[in-house]
Amino acid sequence: MSQIFKSKNEPVWLKESHQMRSNRSVQIGKQSIDQLIKNGNPITYTTIAEQSKEIDPEGKGIHPNTIRTNSELYEYYKQHSKTYKQKKNSKNTVFNHSISREDLEFSKIKPSRNPDNLRRKYMKLTKEELVQRLILAEEYIAENNTKWVTSFFESFK
Repeated sequence: MSQIFKSKNEPVWLKESHQMRSNRSVQIGKQSIDQLIKNGNPITYTTIAEQSKEIDPEGKGIHPNTIRTNSELYEYYKQHSKTYKQKKNSKNTVFNHSISREDLEFSKIKPSRNPDNLRRKYMKLTKEELVQRLILAEEYIAENNTKWVTSFFESFK
């Protein structure tokens, strides 16, 4: 069980100290990001932390978690980081590849599939992928209908 200490006398010096450290982190972080951009290096938490040690007069630098927790520095990081943008953009992307007849084996599809899972799977596909899949399904159905009709009439001979 955790207890929260509530004091009526909040120390002003603590807020001032925290604000000074926060401002120092923002300043060093922004300088590090600018230096990385100038050198053409990728903007990641690790590279910022390493660069900050070189820039910091004290040699301490900033911790990678400081970038995440300091809102002003985090916004500056998001503006300049290509890896952040890639990660953000790759969340909803589906790998676009053309579907061939060999990839889809319609004869192995079971009739007792879960419709919710199937719907979720199809919702992830792009419009082009759905159209391609529908065309292949119709071709498969048409070929099998032709085979069935042919075998049905051959059975009467």
